Amino acid sequence: MVFATVTTTETGEEPLTTGTIIAEEMERWLRDLEGFQGFLVLANEGRALGITFWANREIAERYASLRSEFRERALSIAGVRIEEVVDYDVAFARFAPGFPRRVPEQDGS
Repeated sequence: MVFATVTTTETGEEPLTTGTIIAEEMERWLRDLEGFQGFLVLANEGRALGITFWANREIAERYASLRSEFRERALSIAGVRIEEVVDYDVAFARFAPGFPRRVPEQDGS
């Protein structure tokens, strides 16, 4: 079963574009780990949720310490505070074909 880790953060006054930059850097690092399946970030002013997807719980747990260390380092450099980290089994997921790998900028470009 696919496994997910949801990290809730308080982003303060950081603009949404900062979250995009952080997410892209994190994804570049995560994609080299065995079993990494994807990364989704949901954000609004003041708060963001980062969701990483893993092939299964065992692989995610194998890298738990490494992921935690990287997550804390990357987010603290950006001035973002971690509120909570929670693990889940993915019960259902479906995305439309062609679901964008990167969401266009807010100005519509």
